[in-house]
Formats: sequence, structure tokens, C-alpha cells
Amino acid sequence: MYLLDTNIFLEILLGQNRSKECELFINDNRGNLVISDFSLHSIGVILLRNNKHDTFSSFASEILEKIMVFSLPVSMYTTLPEYSKKTGLDFDDA
Repeated sequence: MYLLDTNIFLEILLGQNRSKECELFINDNRGNLVISDFSLHSIGVILLRNNKHDTFSSFASEILEKIMVFSLPVSMYTTLPEYSKKTGLDFDDA
């Protein structure tokens, strides 16, 4: 299972330099991919800020059918600061 970062999807959705590489990775690993609800929200914020409403609608429709969305249980939010300190990760990666 692979937890995909927000930037993997934004690379494709915004047509950035490594979009083909990201598409290939996603296609090669279908059925083994997860996205966090935090990443899904972040992608929505960025696309809507860039006036790409239709792009987000299409993305959400497709993603929700093919990739599992992981939500952090509410009880685990209190452990995020300690985990962040221990691993050196920022909030969204922790």
C-alpha cells in the first residue's frame, strides 16, 4: 500500500514537469493506493484557489472510485505533536 502525497496529484492536475512520471506510478500501482482526507482537502483548496472547480470535481469523482481515502481517527490528533517531534515531520506528514 502506498500513501500518496498531495504533490503527486497536483503534479498531474496542474500539468507540472513530473506529471507523466506521477501518472505512470499511479497506473502501475492501482489497487494499492491511499490518499488522506487531509490531502484531498488540500488539493481542493489549491484547485479552487486557482479557479479549477471543474478539475476538482472530476478529480474527486475519479479518485473516490479508485483510491481509498484514509481519515485519521479523532483520538489520534492529540498524539500528532509528539509524533511530529519524534520524527521531525510537519503536521501534514506526521
